[in-house]
Amino acid sequence: MARIYAGALLELGKEKNLLQQIEEEIGLLNQLVEEDVDFRLYCETPGISADSKKAFFERVFQGSLSDTIVNFLKVLVDNGRLTEIRSIYEAFLGLLDVENGRLRVMVVGSDKMDVALTAKLQSSLASKFKKEIIIEEKIDKSILGGIIIRIGDMIIDGSLVKDLNNIRRNLLSSKVRSEAAYED
Repeated sequence: MARIYAGALLELGKEKNLLQQIEEEIGLLNQLVEEDVDFRLYCETPGISADSKKAFFERVFQGSLSDTIVNFLKVLVDNGRLTEIRSIYEAFLGLLDVENGRLRVMVVGSDKMDVALTAKLQSSLASKFKKEIIIEEKIDKSILGGIIIRIGDMIIDGSLVKDLNNIRRNLLSSKVRSEAAYED
């Protein structure tokens, strides 16, 4: 369902030549929903009437967000999809990336990558996929070292914890005869 709304928003943005503005504004709404518990609860509470929510959005966002986004919020309220803002945002980014020839890559590391390594990885992936690469970095101390790269549904696991688990699995599955192990 989110992809349908995201597609409509993308088409509207292309039609009005407002794609960049819409990307920023829907991103701000997504951030607001994620970070402001009161706003999220207001959006998700079914006991508040649709008219009250639409009037609230009109008062709060008119002048700070485009009419396109304010009207989009009203459509979400009318259709009972206000709780879908996060998934609509993700779907919109995906469609916009396809539209602009971009590819988002999630890189998980035990520490923050330095600028040179990030640039080298970005350049390498750009030449392989022939797209602009957007690297989103995530820190996960549990991988101990190395990196894990996620490109869509493809995962390249170069983590130390994976290597250690492979060694452990190999050691546990190898059968060593006792007399061979103690021979001189």
